Amino acid sequence: MLKGHGWLSQFKQRMMYGFIILIIIITIALFGIITYTSDSAKENSRRVFESALWNTLQLQVQTYRLLNYLVLLKAPDLPLNGQAYFEYDLLMSRIDLLRDGEVGTLVREFEGGRTTRLLNIMNGELELLSFHISKLEEDDLSYLPSLIDRIQKLDPQLNEFVGLVNNGSNAFINRQHQIQQTKLHYIQLLSIALLACLLCLCFFMAKSFSQLRFAHARNKQLKADMQNSRSDKADLLGFINQQVRPPINAILGTAKTLNQSSHSVPEPLTKHIEESGQQLLHTIEMLSDLSLLEAQKLSLQPSTNELKTQMEVFLELTEAQMSRKNLACALYIDSALPDSVHLDFGRFKEIVLALLQNAIAHCPAGSISIQLRPSALAAPTVLLPDGTYETRVMQLAIRDTGLGMPLNLQQSLRVNPNLPNQADSPDANTVGLNLALCHQLIYLMKGEMHFSCVENEGCEFWVDLPFYVPAEQEHPTDIVPITKTSQPQKTALILEQDMNLAKIIELQLTSFNIKVSLVQEEDGHSPLDQFDLILLGQFSGFDSHLEERLLDCLKAGTTLWSYQTAEFKNSSLDCKALTFPLTQRKLLPLIEALFLGQTKQKDNK
Repeated sequence: MLKGHGWLSQFKQRMMYGFIILIIIITIALFGIITYTSDSAKENSRRVFESALWNTLQLQVQTYRLLNYLVLLKAPDLPLNGQAYFEYDLLMSRIDLLRDGEVGTLVREFEGGRTTRLLNIMNGELELLSFHISKLEEDDLSYLPSLIDRIQKLDPQLNEFVGLVNNGSNAFINRQHQIQQTKLHYIQLLSIALLACLLCLCFFMAKSFSQLRFAHARNKQLKADMQNSRSDKADLLGFINQQVRPPINAILGTAKTLNQSSHSVPEPLTKHIEESGQQLLHTIEMLSDLSLLEAQKLSLQPSTNELKTQMEVFLELTEAQMSRKNLACALYIDSALPDSVHLDFGRFKEIVLALLQNAIAHCPAGSISIQLRPSALAAPTVLLPDGTYETRVMQLAIRDTGLGMPLNLQQSLRVNPNLPNQADSPDANTVGLNLALCHQLIYLMKGEMHFSCVENEGCEFWVDLPFYVPAEQEHPTDIVPITKTSQPQKTALILEQDMNLAKIIELQLTSFNIKVSLVQEEDGHSPLDQFDLILLGQFSGFDSHLEERLLDCLKAGTTLWSYQTAEFKNSSLDCKALTFPLTQRKLLPLIEALFLGQTKQKDNK
């Protein structure tokens, strides 16, 4: 429907823009005319007009005044002492005012230039009277009658000039009035046009608001329908989960029975059936949780469990996939974390498995390290559940030495939905089902996710998640050192090129109060018999010389462990085989048997 009326919407939009532009143009023109016909402009024209008329009358008055002065002048009035010059200069100043400035410009436009000719004639006649005035100042009254006669002869021209200026002034006033009427008419027309445009704009705005209200109502209805659809989808997936789980569990049980029975069933086949069934169950659970998240119906269900036990169970689910790729894996849990925590382990499992699956997918060879440690972030302020006394934050760090993730996948995962002006969480079509669910669960549990990827060097994820400390564990339980404090500290040497794996094993051994040294390249001269334990991994420097030195160490009582026993099967070294994934709980009995046995032997000696 929207596509069919797209051209109509564009036409309405263009009409709206056109009306707005037209209103702006009319407004600018209206204010321009108003400014042009403002009071200052009218006052200036009125002042020039009044000055021209006033100066013309003053010229006539000053002429009569000079004539009257000369008629009344008698011999006793001599000497004049410049009085004649004063009256004459006053008359000539009126001539100058009518010839110069804006007044002169206006006067020259009256009656087609006749006023200018008359003014020039009168100016010439008055200029000629300066000789007679000078004679009067010299007390010579013989020029007085001639002077009076010449001034009286100017009276017709002066009267004609005054009449022309008066007529021209009236014509000027009429023209100005017509101009003002024309401008007023334009203002009225522009005002009417502006009013019409405003009314049309108001109509369009009212229509737009009506459509906007309709769009909001429709959007609200669509959101409700979408929410109902998501709820139906979540209910359907929940029903499928309930119906499919019993048959799959039956298949898994059958596979375990066949594996333990005496029938000649290939063990890889039963393991493959069991692994595929577990993956199918996990996929169904993820789809169900993702649909519940979309429907905003997923609620966390925290429980209290041992953190180490749960993490080892999670690792066992991916052990077969890592073994097929010959990936080394080690888990280290910081002793500062409590043994038992109150957390939604079902959702925590999905987060861990999603990050492990991503690491396995982008790591064709190498190692994967997992760390659980206290986070530097402050714990959120929330209500404590029953049976807990404190909220803390732990950090899950998973690092691989693979190829790294593509850039488009990295950009999609950097979205933080808790920040303003951020997009929603990435969908399954963009980042995959595992990471999409992982991303949403992390922020649902009030956590944060960060990561760093380097091409051909791997990725590292940091996930900060809050958890509750059970009331019975107010303080973390420290691991009791294997060796007694009265005995010297045990030492261990790790020969491993993969520092990602070596550092995790170092942390594991350090937690047992063992001093660890890491070596990537062996120089062939460093003494090896000073170490109580040597762990031999993937080491390119292994040769016959190193083999002889290790044999000497074995004779001296040093213990040799290795998780790469297949590479040393042709050698004469007697190595204790370790299997992945390496965990502290798996190493604990081995270290206890090793060092406690050595201590007992030394005590017996």
